[in-house]
Formats: sequence, C-alpha cells, structure tokens
Amino acid sequence: MRIDSPKIHSAFIIASTVIFFPVAIVLIIIRFAAHARVNHLRSQDYRVVGHAFVTFYALIAFIVLLATLGSPKEEFGNFVAVVIAMGILFVTPAVVFYILAASRKKKMKNLYDIYYRLVTADGVRALSGLAQMTGESEKNVRQDISYMIATGRLPHASLNLAEGTVVMNNRGPGAGQAAGEEQSQASRQAAAASAGGSGSQASRPQPAVQAITCFGCGSSSRIVPGVRQECEFCGNSLFIPG
Repeated sequence: MRIDSPKIHSAFIIASTVIFFPVAIVLIIIRFAAHARVNHLRSQDYRVVGHAFVTFYALIAFIVLLATLGSPKEEFGNFVAVVIAMGILFVTPAVVFYILAASRKKKMKNLYDIYYRLVTADGVRALSGLAQMTGESEKNVRQDISYMIATGRLPHASLNLAEGTVVMNNRGPGAGQAAGEEQSQASRQAAAASAGGSGSQASRPQPAVQAITCFGCGSSSRIVPGVRQECEFCGNSLFIPG
C-alpha cells in the first residue's frame, strides 16, 4: 500500500453511496477512525465525504426525474421544488466538506514548507524544537517529517526515532549550525557519562540506530536493533534483529 493511499479507497465509498447510502456512512466513519493519526490523509477524507453527498444528491434527483417523466406537466414544478430542497439538504454539506478539504490541504502544504525551511535553512533538527516553533505536538511533527522523507519533500534526510532528531545526509544550508548542535549534544552526553562514574552502565556501548523501510506503506524510519516499534503511518511492526 502506498503511503498516500487511504485505508478504504474512495471508489468503494462512492459505489456504496449509489448502492446503499448507510453503508457509505459506515465506511466513511471507519476511514476517519483509521486515519485519526494520519495528518496528510485528512484532506482526502473531507473530500470523499463531499463526493458522497454530491453523488447521493445526483442519484436522488435522477430517481425523482424518472418518476415524473410520465406525469402531467403541472407536476414539473413539484419536481423542481424537490430538486431544490434536496440540493439544500445534500449539496450544502458537500460544499462545507470541500472547503474543509481545501483548507486542510493548504494548511499542510504551508506546514511542510515551514518544516523544510527550519530543517534545511535554520538547522533545527530536534523534533522537540520543530514542535515548539510550529506549535504542533511532537507526535504530529514526527509523523509529518516521516511523510516528507517518504515522499521526497525532505530529500537526503532520515528520522532517528531513538534520539528524536532529523538526520541530514548532505551538507546543505544550515549544516554548520546543525553540526554544532550535534557536537554540543555529544559533549553533553559525554559529560553525563563522565559524571555517572566509570560503572558498567556508563561504559556500556549504545546500539547503533539503523534505517528500515516499512513493508506496508514504504515509509522510512530509523530504529534501534532488537527493539520493536510501530510504523507511524500504517501501524505495522518494525523490527531489526539485534
């Protein structure tokens, strides 16, 4: 499954709308629940709800039209009234969901641009720092950065989930500042180890973080070998033998 693909395809929801509208409602609820933690699919979810309302309205209008074909011309006014009433009932919420979809898509695009600038130009690599500067939760930042890496929006980058940092594999703008931050972090870790004495825990080597690609959605993550983690997008279990 591609990382941009929803859990339930939009075609199934539209087909269910034509066959039996309550089934489409159930599928939409399931899809929203499945995408509760997937920020980049929310605009698609809003849009498919709008499609469902428009499809159902067109179906009802078509049925009413067929029913009035053999009726007297005097009843044509009733047909128009029914079509207008149904339009208000179904097209209005469709327009609302289309607006929500467009607004969500624009918001995520702007947020991705901010992430890109902070990481590449300003050298902010810690997820906590990105969360503080964007006002998003660290969980959302981690998911958004993972999506940007998987889709090529943040090239030459990988996500170190163990340390909560973005790792850049090239020396682009902001690399010097990032290197300074990484060096400071290494110094702090060395000082902490030194303060803890020469015990076995302080001297024990830490396992190296390795990159892994999720077999379910294709997203890239960095995990500690021997420690099982869940994919941020599809929930598949990620594991590298220690």
